[in-house]
Amino acid sequence: MRLYAIASLLVFQRSNAFQRFVHQHEIRQRCSNARFGWLENFFEPQKAVSISRQVQYPEQYPASYEVNDIQLPEDERLSEAKLLRPLLKNTQLESRPLQLVYDAEKNGWNPTAFHRAVDGMGAAVVLVETKTGQLCGGYNPKGFASLGGARPSVAAFLFYQKGDGTFQKLQKVGGGGLACARDDPNFGISFGPDALVIGLQPGRERIAQSKLGPYYERGPQDLPSLFGGVTELTQLKVLVGCYEEGEEIPYSGGVLDMTSG
Repeated sequence: MRLYAIASLLVFQRSNAFQRFVHQHEIRQRCSNARFGWLENFFEPQKAVSISRQVQYPEQYPASYEVNDIQLPEDERLSEAKLLRPLLKNTQLESRPLQLVYDAEKNGWNPTAFHRAVDGMGAAVVLVETKTGQLCGGYNPKGFASLGGARPSVAAFLFYQKGDGTFQKLQKVGGGGLACARDDPNFGISFGPDALVIGLQPGRERIAQSKLGPYYERGPQDLPSLFGGVTELTQLKVLVGCYEEGEEIPYSGGVLDMTSG
C-alpha cells in the first residue's frame, strides 16, 4: 500500500511537471508570435512606402524591363514615337507626347546642329540605325545642356532591336555616374565613356562606338557591344517630350553631379 502511494505521488508530480512545461511552452510560443507579428506590422508599411515612392519617383531607380502599354493618338503621326513608346515604362516620358527635334540627315552631322536642337529640351531618346540596318539607342533622363561635365542618372538605359522586332533594354550599372559622360558643346553623344559614343567629330561624323559591361549591362545575350565595336550610322535622331508653353521642363538646365562614376 505504501509503495502504491509513493508511485502515485511520483506520477502526480511528473504530470504536474509536464503540465507546467506545456504551459510555459505555450507562453513562449505566444510571445514569439507576438514579436513576429510586431515585426511584420513594422516592416509591411515600410515595404508599402518603398513601392509608393518607386511609383512616385520612378527615375530614382534603375530602368524597368517592363513594356509600356500606353498608346497615345499623337504617336500615330510620328512613327519613331510609336516605335519607341514601349521602352518608356516608368520614365518621365511614359505618357507624354513626343516630338522629333533632331535628325542628323536634315539638321547636320555635327555637334553644333545637335546641341542647337536638343539642349534644354529635357529627357531625350536617341535612336540610331547602322549601315547594316541595326536599330539601337539610349534614353538620357537628364537630357543635354552643353554645360560640360557629366549628367548622371541611374534610370538611363540603352536598347537594341532583337530579331523578332522587339527591343531589349540594357540598364545602367555601377550607379548613376557618367550615364551621359560628356555634355560638351563641341561633342555629340556619350552614354558612359564607352557604351554608346557618337562624337560627331569632323571626318568621323557618322562613326559610332560601343562597348558594354563597364557602364551599361551586356543583357541576356551577353553582348560585348551594341553593334560589334565600331560602325557607321545612316540615321541619328533624337526625340524629346512635348511641353505646354510656360510648363517647366525637368532637367532643362544644370544638374548636380555628386557621383564618381
